[in-house]
Amino acid sequence: MDIGLLMTATERTRAQVHTGLRHLRLVAAARGLPPVTWDRSWGYRLLDDAPDVWISYERAFLETEHHRVENFIKTTLLAHEKKTPEDPYIQTLLTQIRAVESTLNLLANLGRTP
Repeated sequence: MDIGLLMTATERTRAQVHTGLRHLRLVAAARGLPPVTWDRSWGYRLLDDAPDVWISYERAFLETEHHRVENFIKTTLLAHEKKTPEDPYIQTLLTQIRAVESTLNLLANLGRTP
């Protein structure tokens, strides 16, 4: 089911539907239920035995976060570094955030054949 259908069916706003989905994910995890996943073909699903679906969802999330961090580095942190290259704050921040970026990229591609 997609967001538009959920909004129509529940007569709730987009923000309210997203809040409800976050709550559903937390409740499902707390009760040991399968993860709530989303994809373009099916929308939101709660599948009991679908590791391929879970992995696909997790990879998509990690890829998105990797690109967000990568863009943050390129558009903000590198400009900051250029203006104050000797600032220990920006040097530490860049070192740590690059490690995060690398980890997200590694995890998004974990198990894929090169």
